[in-house]
Amino acid sequence: MKKWRNIIVGGLITALFVFSLSGCAGKETESGSQENAADNVIITETGETLVQEQPTEEPETAATPEAQSDLPAPDVVPEEMPQEPEQEQVVSEEDQTESKGGHLQIVFMGDSIFDNSRDGTGIPYLTSEACDADCYNLAIGGTCAAIELDEKYESDQWTSRSLVGIVKAIRGDISTDIFNGTRAGEILSSGKVDFSKTDYFIIEYGMNDLLRATPMSNSDNGYDIRTYVGALRYAVSNLSEYAPDATIILCAPNYAMFYNGDKFIGDGNTLNTGYGTLFDYKGSCEYVAKEQGAEFFDAYLDLGIDGYTAEEYLEDGVHLTEAGRRLYADALSEMILSIEETKNN
Repeated sequence: MKKWRNIIVGGLITALFVFSLSGCAGKETESGSQENAADNVIITETGETLVQEQPTEEPETAATPEAQSDLPAPDVVPEEMPQEPEQEQVVSEEDQTESKGGHLQIVFMGDSIFDNSRDGTGIPYLTSEACDADCYNLAIGGTCAAIELDEKYESDQWTSRSLVGIVKAIRGDISTDIFNGTRAGEILSSGKVDFSKTDYFIIEYGMNDLLRATPMSNSDNGYDIRTYVGALRYAVSNLSEYAPDATIILCAPNYAMFYNGDKFIGDGNTLNTGYGTLFDYKGSCEYVAKEQGAEFFDAYLDLGIDGYTAEEYLEDGVHLTEAGRRLYADALSEMILSIEETKNN
């Protein structure tokens, strides 16, 4: 009897040992091999570690609703989420909808940072004036780079006004009806613009992706358009294919300060809405630009907007004052003119 008891106990110990090993192996498989992970690790300027996945060979432009569970869970959910500040849109005759014979053609895509001030003080207008360019502003306030989880992704049922939606409309893959009621919709549906002849695509997203807690990336699908990184990759790769002679500039979101009502709850360096801070979204934007061979405009660090200068350059903690918009446009136009000079030499 004692012999059988020893055999049974020994078998149980062996089984537990094997189970423990298999559990550890399972964790190793989830995170990837040590060698592969090391290739994709980025240390941000705040000291945080980001693991960026390598793109798949073929862009995946959509994922089935059943696959939503493959998105990473939030790292942390803050007790208080920031409120999205509203800013009234201003439109004047400076907002261009057809060619005026400019030397260059520049197409802007983004959120309210580009969309709200469609007058002589807006970033797209000021940039285009400095570059002697026709300006087509396809920005839509309140939009993200990524499509949101409840938005339909099939081309014949498309419902997203995101960056991905704008790119699909430029390529003629979806109806422009979803953009009705916006200035972007007027330009897209007019038939007066040949987007394939664009010299510069300027892409600015990230603020709303942070505020809506958009997942940063999907390690199982580098082109997942429900994620910030996947949407940027999709946009750059598809625009490059559509207009191969165009230069694409990815603009990082600008520094911001966030409030819940009148209560300050953090800034771009500290507030994490689930998948990183605004600075982390900026880092991912820079990563995609380098990976995809696009230009990168660091509106977060290079404009000198921070907690000390926010009163001068930020209206509500997020949107830029006229001085902030001129600062942004001056730096962006300087980059474009520098690229043009290099091309011509």
